[in-house]
Order: sequence, then structure tokens, then C-alpha cells
Amino acid sequence: MEIKEIYDKEQKREISAKILKSLPDWFGIPEAIEEYINRSADLPFFAAMDESKALGFISMKENSQYTAEIYVMGVLPEYHRQGIGRALFNRA
Repeated sequence: MEIKEIYDKEQKREISAKILKSLPDWFGIPEAIEEYINRSADLPFFAAMDESKALGFISMKENSQYTAEIYVMGVLPEYHRQGIGRALFNRA
């Protein structure tokens, strides 16, 4: 697994859509999912990749040159509890 920064907006949308839609217990409101997908395409975005498969992602919202926050993040359910979220957080 490798953490990569993703710059392509369409790739960001594809990754976030696939992962967020796989997490209905956390992201169950379709309108909210679409907002996360579209907004994260314009923000700094990192993905945990296993070759060409995205296992998880994190999107950061920069508030100033000194502060940022996690806008949205998710990891495919079958990869939970394997340190992927922690690796994404540390990279971001």
C-alpha cells in the first residue's frame, strides 16, 4: 500500500464516490455524499492505493496557512482496522 496525493479532479470524484457509497452506516444521505464528492475534488486529497485500487482517502480543508481540518475521509469496509486511516491521517 502506498499513500499518494491525487491532483486530478475526476479521479478524486471516482475514489471518494466509490468509498463513501460503500459506507452507508456513516454516509447514508445521498445529498451529503454528493456534496462531499464534489467539494473534495477541489481540496487537497490523498488516497491509500494498492496498485491501482483505492482502499481509502482523506480530503483536507485548509482554513489558513496555520490550520487545516479533515473535510472527509473513508476506508473501504473490508480494509478497516488495518492502519489505513492512521496512515492517511499521518500523510495529510
